[in-house]
Amino acid sequence: MTDRYRVTGDRPAISYGPRPRGEGYTLALTTDDGGRVEISLDERAMYELWVEVRGVPWPSPRRTTETDRMIRQLVHRANGADEEMLRRALDAMGVGDAGSR
Repeated sequence: MTDRYRVTGDRPAISYGPRPRGEGYTLALTTDDGGRVEISLDERAMYELWVEVRGVPWPSPRRTTETDRMIRQLVHRANGADEEMLRRALDAMGVGDAGSR
């Protein structure tokens, strides 16, 4: 099941941060109809969200290419990879000896 909500920028609509007493993190959204949606994230999920948006260019649906999509997939996979998987991927891309960098 997928719930869909609309969020626009006419008010402070999106916030995130740690929950009280170290109970993980909350991503909160204010919807167009004035409702509030709170998504609770554990530390790993919050880290994955942070990595996904940190340093990622502003998404432009009109300019998003297949290359952009593949780069996002590579970053997503790299975040969950162990050291050996990362070395093999770098070798496959012609980086050479990834361990000496």
